[in-house]
Amino acid sequence: MKLRHGAALAIVAWYLMIPPINVDNRVDAGAPLSKWRKSVSFESAKECEASLKDAIENPMTPSEYQAVAEATRKAKMHPLSKSEMTRRMEESVCVSAGDPRLKPKAK
Repeated sequence: MKLRHGAALAIVAWYLMIPPINVDNRVDAGAPLSKWRKSVSFESAKECEASLKDAIENPMTPSEYQAVAEATRKAKMHPLSKSEMTRRMEESVCVSAGDPRLKPKAK
């Protein structure tokens, strides 16, 4: 019995990418994708998009926001306003791990 070559299965991860914050403590959705933060990885685009949709449709409660803001202050950083936190999630995107935009530009 001969073994036949099977199709290679490519496993591609998907990242939920969150935009960086600029020096004015505002969301910088125009920054190159290579500067964004990889928040969570998923096995499919569908899973990533569902998670992002859920995060947008169910924003932080006031008490959750206060906890995040306090943790940020303890880390000696300035917390985002609640509206900027909401905007940051709304500007987030799902991207394939193989997306060339994730690689920093060569100088």
